[in-house]
Formats: sequence, structure tokens, C-alpha cells
Amino acid sequence: MWKLSLTVLVLFLMTQNVSAMKLLQDSTTSCSIKWTRFFSEDTPTKTGDWETLNNFRREYPGEICEKPVAVDALLLDGRPAAVSGNNVIMSPTYGLLCLNAKQGKGEGVHCMDFKVRFLCVN
Repeated sequence: MWKLSLTVLVLFLMTQNVSAMKLLQDSTTSCSIKWTRFFSEDTPTKTGDWETLNNFRREYPGEICEKPVAVDALLLDGRPAAVSGNNVIMSPTYGLLCLNAKQGKGEGVHCMDFKVRFLCVN
């Protein structure tokens, strides 16, 4: 767990498009930033790969904070998600969604298997 100054935290949150107004109200606030472990609930099917925050909360209660501020993804084998070439949607409030139908035309074009983690600020 990292301990950061409020200024560093606010700058980080601003780059993540997260409102920092609540933190600015008290300049003595001490916050901690922590990534969760990686989660992979879904194995790609004929339709895609769903790695959703709601499913992880249901399956692993208490392991993810109430309001994650960022999401990160890797392929299940640990390679960066970008090497998949897949068109994915990621959001800290949803997780990751990869639909086979959005991967283009051609035989064998499908979503790879992803895992995600969430960034929590307390």
C-alpha cells in the first residue's frame, strides 16, 4: 500500500477523470491507493468475454472497494491486453467487456481471455 501526499493523489485522479473536489475540502487528508488482485470470472464463449465488477463483487464479497477509480486488464497469461488486438470496453464501474461481434470479420476472430484489477482510493 502506498502513502501519497494529497497533491500527488489529486494529480493522479485528475488524469483518471475522477473528481477530486471532496479531497480538496480537507488539505490534511491522508489517502491510500491500492490495486486489487487480478480477477477472471469468465472464460470466453461464442459471444465474448465478460469480466464485470458486479460479478466479482458477488463472487468475492469485500475484496473490491465501493467506488473503484480505475481498471487495468491483462490477458489471462499475463501479457498486456493491448497485444490481443481485441476491441474492448473498460470502465472502473463496469469492468471489461469484449464482444466477439465487435472484433471484425473473418474466421476465428474472437475475444481472448482477460483478467482485470481495480484501483481503490481510501
